Amino acid sequence: MLKNSRNITTTLLRLSEAAKRLGVTTQTLRDWDKNGKITSVRTSGNQRRIPLSEVDRLSGVAVRSTILVYARCSTQKQAENLERQVGRLLEYANSTNLKPELYKDIGSGLNENRKQFKKLLKRLPDRDISTVLVEYKDRLSRYGFDTFKSYCESLGVSVIVMNEDDSKEFEQEFSEDIVALVASYSARLYGRRGGRSRAKKS
Repeated sequence: MLKNSRNITTTLLRLSEAAKRLGVTTQTLRDWDKNGKITSVRTSGNQRRIPLSEVDRLSGVAVRSTILVYARCSTQKQAENLERQVGRLLEYANSTNLKPELYKDIGSGLNENRKQFKKLLKRLPDRDISTVLVEYKDRLSRYGFDTFKSYCESLGVSVIVMNEDDSKEFEQEFSEDIVALVASYSARLYGRRGGRSRAKKS
């Protein structure tokens, strides 16, 4: 993987893997690189790698032209903040020359059943998807961001995180998520106890 200054992670292939996918020899790839038919990059160890996007282009695979934009806030009270978040994300997305596709949720980052988030997950394997864009890592998930990112990369999809976590906003929302989580488990616990109590009485 290669990460540039804009936090975009690009899937890179070894020459042997790229050659296998294209049905040519590694020497052919070297010649193509020399002649400008294909673009390669160099790793920190000066190893030549071929971006997956280049292999897709030469294979005639559908152009990855869509950027999935995801925004989230925890509560309805933060709806105005959500719209401002959307504005910043779309401004960034429109600068990439990719077609933005917006998904937004109001709900806890601990909740994995967010409606729009699940729709985004279903779109990831589609070959037109180039990138996922979020403002902060925790907009996608409080936990498991690295797993999500690895899944995207396995599909040839880049992940852009615009900013590092805003500590003040993060702490506030995280506290709200914890309170909501404790309340949910407490309700389940007391519900079970109440059910057992009624069962004993009957």
